[in-house]
Amino acid sequence: MDYFKILNLNKEPFSNSPEPEFFFQSVKHVGCLQKLELAVRLRRGLSVVVGEVGTGKTTLCRQLILKFAASEEDRKQIETHLILDPSFTNPLEFLSTVAITFGVANSDGTSEWQLKENIKNYLFGKGVDEGKIVVFIIDEGQKLPDFCLELLREFLNYETNEFKLLQIVIFAQKEFEDILKKQKNFADRVNFYYLLGPLNFLETQGMVKFRIAKASDTDKAPSLFSYPGLWALYLATGGYPRKIVTLCHQIVLALIIQNRSKAGWFLVRSCSRRVPADRKGFLKWVTATALTAIIIFAGVAGFYPGLLFEIWPGNETLGIIKTEAISSSGYFSPGYRGQTAPAPVVAAQALNRDDIQLTNKAMPDFLGKVELKSGRTIWRLLNDFYGDFDREQLKKVARANPHIKNLSRVSAGEIIELPAIPAKSNPLASGKCWVRVARSEKIDEIYELYKNYHSTLPSLNFLPYWNSREGLAFTIVLKDGFSSMEDALGAARRLPQPLAGNAEVFVKVSDDTIFFKR
Repeated sequence: MDYFKILNLNKEPFSNSPEPEFFFQSVKHVGCLQKLELAVRLRRGLSVVVGEVGTGKTTLCRQLILKFAASEEDRKQIETHLILDPSFTNPLEFLSTVAITFGVANSDGTSEWQLKENIKNYLFGKGVDEGKIVVFIIDEGQKLPDFCLELLREFLNYETNEFKLLQIVIFAQKEFEDILKKQKNFADRVNFYYLLGPLNFLETQGMVKFRIAKASDTDKAPSLFSYPGLWALYLATGGYPRKIVTLCHQIVLALIIQNRSKAGWFLVRSCSRRVPADRKGFLKWVTATALTAIIIFAGVAGFYPGLLFEIWPGNETLGIIKTEAISSSGYFSPGYRGQTAPAPVVAAQALNRDDIQLTNKAMPDFLGKVELKSGRTIWRLLNDFYGDFDREQLKKVARANPHIKNLSRVSAGEIIELPAIPAKSNPLASGKCWVRVARSEKIDEIYELYKNYHSTLPSLNFLPYWNSREGLAFTIVLKDGFSSMEDALGAARRLPQPLAGNAEVFVKVSDDTIFFKR
């Protein structure tokens, strides 16, 4: 469409048609697709994918069919058959439809028993005589009547000593879970079950950019959304792919009509009113919009330079996403938790003025006291806190611990007082994304956590620091920074639990932060 060229696009990026080239390979969608493919190739029988409306089940269904048609070898070995609407009124109607789908001859007078025999003979002929895999895919599986489930269970009884003759894949909405609970004989046959959730914020951002890039007619895809605009999009859609596509289509049209090149928070909010929304979505908008106004006002007026804006999770696990206003110019430094978020943000809170107070304390003289545990050395402890320490640092440590006569002979159980000796430079290089594994103001707690994991994860780095907002704190980060947010998040997700669940990514520290380790 020519009017898309206004935005340097050669086609519509947010069509609601299931175009294969616009399939965004999120972690959850690719993982589900790979497991489905494996289950089919191993002839495991019944696979079920359940998800809310708009999570991408139909898209996965089409991708699975395309996967088995991608190579000549697969086309010869695997047959796929699809039913889009299984709203049948009686068993004979269902069996007749299955027979027609398989290409099995039947007439109006064919009985249910004969139809089942014909289908069984077809499956034995294909699976045993020809060595083929027959895949029967059902979309909108929540519409399956009980008699259909019973017949599908009978089909799963058609097997050899080695494999099932029919591979059944059902894509259904979440109410299918209740059906499975009632139909226990059928539920027992499920070999692979996958609950497909919505996208998290990073995946939402990735999907939007991917589609725009696919529709672009230039090497560098246009950036149609500002960062706040992407957040507004995520809040409005909850990460549901269908809602994302629908709303983005409205936004692109608005950009063209208004002769604008980029969608911000308020344009996305305006467009969201033109698409169906539920009560929760409305409440999210009210809360988030109020918070945005607070933050913008703080940035413009120069108030509350330490304002902390946090979006908290709902009922399901969701990593906290933090944005700190570190200067009165309104510059924001985003951070993301490393775990994948399976549910949309449903509530938000901002700290009030009484809570937002800078510590305004002078830098402390001491980091704290640490007990030297059995099996550890004073030199390793000093290296953990100061890095490559020198003679002057050793003198300061010795003066802080007059009860220790010889630093080379410190026994287990001794209490070591650690002076606050500022490092000459910031150990975290600018321009990189860093993964913070943990943070605490309790020196013993955080240091023991570091020691417990450092032997198996030598990539961890222990960093004491101080700034005017947080005061003295201790953090554990990955030693190496990352060039992109995606790489940093990937590293965070690969951490063992519970570290991965608490990991965060940050791109900048407060300008007045002082580190004590080189």
